Amino acid sequence: MTASRIARRLLPSPETLEQTRGLKWLGQYLRDRPWLWVAHRRRVALGAALGLAVGVIPLPTQMLMAAAVAILFRANVAAAIAATWLTNPLTLVPIWGLAIFLGRQVLGVHGPISAPKELALDWADPGSWWHAISQWLSELGTPLLVGLPCAGVVLGATLYVVVYVGWWGVIRYERRRRLRERELRV
Repeated sequence: MTASRIARRLLPSPETLEQTRGLKWLGQYLRDRPWLWVAHRRRVALGAALGLAVGVIPLPTQMLMAAAVAILFRANVAAAIAATWLTNPLTLVPIWGLAIFLGRQVLGVHGPISAPKELALDWADPGSWWHAISQWLSELGTPLLVGLPCAGVVLGATLYVVVYVGWWGVIRYERRRRLRERELRV
């Protein structure tokens, strides 16, 4: 089974999206623009890269932003949306560690990293959470703010190469397998 067939099986069709309540507009939009939905190696790799780059930056609407950026760059929208899922609470610490490292390199900051104090949330008062989180983030400082876009670019470019080369490897493997099968038949 080829990589594009695998991708087509995993991704819902625009018709399926049109039948899903709340996503009808996306299905109609994608049906009129098939280049945003095609399971093509370059478009899927670009969509995944853009989705991860957008997903690194902590926004409440990562998937919507990834879809908008994918539409802007004519990349695969489903791959962009799915790639935002790579940034989750389990991957937050390594991604932010990379972001702080890259931010310190860009800013030329040397020496030990001062760790912020523990994030203290008053669970009984959700209204105080935003202040506590913003104070904690401000203690992480400028290296994080500079490093997040840098980490997005680095991780996005890395994912582009991984998807592109991985897809190429699957295609090459399938061609060799078919050639071996033909040789055995003869």
